Amino acid sequence: MAAWLRMGTTILRRYVLLGPIARGGVSTVYHGFDSHSARPLAVKVIGPAHAESARHEAAITERLRHPSVPRVYDHGAATLPDGSVAPYVVLELLDGVPLAGRLAGGPLPWPEAVRIAATVADVLAVAHRRGVVHRDVSARNVMLTRAGAKMIDFGLAGPAGAAGLPADDVFALGALLLHMLTGRSDQRGPRAVQAPVLAVPGLPRAIADLCRATMSRLPADRPVSAAVAIGLWSSIMPATAPVPHALPAPALHRLN
Repeated sequence: MAAWLRMGTTILRRYVLLGPIARGGVSTVYHGFDSHSARPLAVKVIGPAHAESARHEAAITERLRHPSVPRVYDHGAATLPDGSVAPYVVLELLDGVPLAGRLAGGPLPWPEAVRIAATVADVLAVAHRRGVVHRDVSARNVMLTRAGAKMIDFGLAGPAGAAGLPADDVFALGALLLHMLTGRSDQRGPRAVQAPVLAVPGLPRAIADLCRATMSRLPADRPVSAAVAIGLWSSIMPATAPVPHALPAPALHRLN
């Protein structure tokens, strides 16, 4: 587990840590400042035993190059003031709130929930096309910013391998959509969850059906993430509306 570092600690004589933002099992994320470019950023300092995790997350995030995934500016290992060496990843600083915090107050209006889920589905579609599964799709790994939803923390991501792994991401996406629509969260997994019955006022039937499909017990019965993204976007975007920058423009050409 990465230790708390004091405010003003500087990494590589460049990245100044201004204060902690969040702490996980093996890392601490700090609000930082790049003294070379005067740019605010986020610095994730990871426990020394997890150096490979830092390289892994940075490589996957750089590989995706998706507008709804925070940019990676730098990564490596740095000597801390106590003499220990810790891996770090320097990321785009997000100005927003965690989706988990919003959901603590109850369900979201269905158009907002669908828009968030569509963005997450688009990120997953690009990741799956590039052979990567996220493995931790959840409300705590989605940030709500002025620019829209952003998907974070690819620390557990890995190679897609068998088709069942992207299907697990799709199930988790369906569970997240269900949570946003109803305020109910179920972490038991597909073997214990019945297909949801959605009684949300105004919710289009197509969205309810799609949510149920993503949470099918059998992986083979779930739609692929690209189909989920397209289905969600098409249900909320008028035919004459501008194309969402997160889906067909950056994403669909990557899927072809």
